[in-house]
Amino acid sequence: MDSSLSSGTGPRLGARTRQRISARRVLRMIATTAATLAAMAFLAVGVVAPLLHIGFSPVLTGSMRPAYAPGDLLITAPADVSSLRPGQIAVFTPPGESVPFAHRITAIAGTSSKPILTTKGDANPAPDHWQAVLDQTQVPVVVAVVPSVGSALLWIESPLQRALLTALFGLTVTGSAVWWILRSSPASSERHTSGHSGRRRAVHAL
Repeated sequence: MDSSLSSGTGPRLGARTRQRISARRVLRMIATTAATLAAMAFLAVGVVAPLLHIGFSPVLTGSMRPAYAPGDLLITAPADVSSLRPGQIAVFTPPGESVPFAHRITAIAGTSSKPILTTKGDANPAPDHWQAVLDQTQVPVVVAVVPSVGSALLWIESPLQRALLTALFGLTVTGSAVWWILRSSPASSERHTSGHSGRRRAVHAL
């Protein structure tokens, strides 16, 4: 009787244990993947992008619809002012303004080393009233647009919110590592116990 009970409950208990271990492995993989992606995004934005001089500019107005809309995120890369051409979207601070604009170049005058830009918002009926004289050697130009991400960037530009996100990132990585370590120990103990119990049942059957 004792032997039949052991053989009847053993497989069921083993299946449950395997299911728990499999679920834990899936959760560990999800947590590890999430932490890895978060770390890669953090490194890309905080380390790689500045090294490559890649910029991020949130869109505040609808002057460039339909190319991009308020709340979108512009990704920019530096370009030599001598290489600028009509049709490109340059990011610059116009005369008399305190914030940068990202408008399309419609005409270029002046010299190649000190061009004078005429620009226009795609949604505006007329060209901009200013003519931007570029004294620098390079200017950011738009190379890609990410819809709806600019609003999130504006939100995290606050020092307090940036500090909270940094702390949350650190806690997520630390918590994932601790959780993985703690969850690995019971699985090892279960395998060790299962091996000993199997040997005890074999000896009892003999």
